[in-house]
Amino acid sequence: MDYMTHTLFGVALYGALNKAHMDVKTKWAFFGASVGSNVIPDIDIQWTRAGADYLLSHRGITHSFAMVPVWAALFFLLAWAIFRVKDRRIFWLAAVGVLLHIVSDWTNAWGTGLLEPFTSRKYAVGIIPNKGYLFWAFAAALVPFLLLYRSEKHRMRISRAFWGLGALYVGFQIAHSAYVYADLKKEGFDRVAIRADRIPGGLSYYAKKEFEVVEGRHRIGGADGVVQTYRIDPVDVNALKLDDSARILFLFAPFVVTQDLGDQVRIFDPRFAGRDGMLSVDVPKT
Repeated sequence: MDYMTHTLFGVALYGALNKAHMDVKTKWAFFGASVGSNVIPDIDIQWTRAGADYLLSHRGITHSFAMVPVWAALFFLLAWAIFRVKDRRIFWLAAVGVLLHIVSDWTNAWGTGLLEPFTSRKYAVGIIPNKGYLFWAFAAALVPFLLLYRSEKHRMRISRAFWGLGALYVGFQIAHSAYVYADLKKEGFDRVAIRADRIPGGLSYYAKKEFEVVEGRHRIGGADGVVQTYRIDPVDVNALKLDDSARILFLFAPFVVTQDLGDQVRIFDPRFAGRDGMLSVDVPKT
């Protein structure tokens, strides 16, 4: 998910809290913990390296479940150091914020290192697009109500309405993706990957069967079907993994296409074919 959407989630999470008995300093401590915890996992942008290593460096250890209590403790300590507020609810709020970041990243196609440092594998379900434009549309639709109703009670309800709309959207995406996934499995595909459109109702799917991968579209109420087919050439995968860029790509992608080009083997993630050079590797034959 993009940085601005994570920030929006932090603001909306804070807005949904009952703050009736909080003083000003406590409110600022909770606000900082909510927004900060929702964006802190992306601190890895500061040290990620360009090239294939970026695939594992970004959304790696900082996005793992193992880091949730670490980040939560950090914001608990910052609340005490900056605002002199010691409230265990800040720890749990920050934990929820970090989990919200991690899980929302996991729902899109790029993938997240949920189980680092125990494995470098990236996990992705692809049911929500990487750009959170629809969440911003929900927020924009609710802003007039925030301006009209200024009491803490009303603003809390409006913020909770944002999460209600978000839950309906996510539920719709889950149902649509599950239908497409089950249908492809019924057709005999052994591996399936989904990549959601930015507008609800459209999905791209990538399905592997034996020595081919099909790329298709599924639109609710519109045209759908296979748009492209990739051949998979049998190759020595273990030999390919001796190349660092190829090894990283195998860890990053749910499955890859391997094509024998004669003097080299091309490996690429079909979900992003032609969109990002990092996701295609040519390995010379030895």
